[in-house]
Amino acid sequence: MTNLKPVHGSQQFLLTLLGTYFLGVEDEIPSTFFVDVLSDFGLSETAARNALSRVARQGFLEPSKRGRATYYALTETARRRQQRRLKQIVDFGRTYRAWDGQWTIVTFSVNEEQRHLRHQIRQVLRQQGFGVLYDGVWVRPWPLGQDESSALLNIGIDRMTVFACAPEVAFAAQGDPVAAFNVEGVRPLLDYFISRATTIVESMEADAISPTAALRLRIETLRDWKEIGESHPELPAELLPADWPLCTARRLFERTYDGLAHAAEARMRHHIGLSASDLVPVIKSLSTLEVAELGQATWDAD
Repeated sequence: MTNLKPVHGSQQFLLTLLGTYFLGVEDEIPSTFFVDVLSDFGLSETAARNALSRVARQGFLEPSKRGRATYYALTETARRRQQRRLKQIVDFGRTYRAWDGQWTIVTFSVNEEQRHLRHQIRQVLRQQGFGVLYDGVWVRPWPLGQDESSALLNIGIDRMTVFACAPEVAFAAQGDPVAAFNVEGVRPLLDYFISRATTIVESMEADAISPTAALRLRIETLRDWKEIGESHPELPAELLPADWPLCTARRLFERTYDGLAHAAEARMRHHIGLSASDLVPVIKSLSTLEVAELGQATWDAD
């Protein structure tokens, strides 16, 4: 059986658990449940309660009292956010976008009077999936949407030009647009994920994973897939190396995330049954296919 990785970021683990198993749930959940379930991730009661308090202060949980007992309910904002985030994470790598060969190139020059805007435009460009080819020259293989164009214009930089073209590079010293993206820097993440997921699949096939381990491994698999999705450059398949392992990693993600679901849900139901047996039926999680079928309507108001 594979070794479990150390748990870091108790708040993020808590939000991930809520977003994975309590989508759409409006019921109040006893704090003792969170203490019990987070103990499976190696967190003490004090650490679990501190994480609850911090998440509540951030506006994701609404606390209430019943006598001396504390309960928490997901806020509407948190429910929409968690469903959106779950879909973003789980859908990553499902398909490649079709590409027409066109690049979007943003060039800008920031004078000293506007130097405070340099960090802002770089941050926006990174969020929009651009890579920096040279200082002041950013590229990506996708057109700009209206909201993205507005976001760039609203920064207020005086000198900025956006080109849309299929560039033919006459000559370049490491100036291929693909060089703006750290493609090979992501390969170790994919290789590690493939190795670990393969071990988990072998353990599943040998029936060697307990419900406790299944819950933890499923959440950790989602965490690792999120890290890959956030690090992976959004490039079309034509621009990636021929041996790029994303498709292999994606198949293993589906195999582990879906294959661990039954045992992980059993563990979650065990925990909720100890403190709120009436909530056992609400514990459920979506498969990768069910996540793919989620629509936008529930979070458009964000």
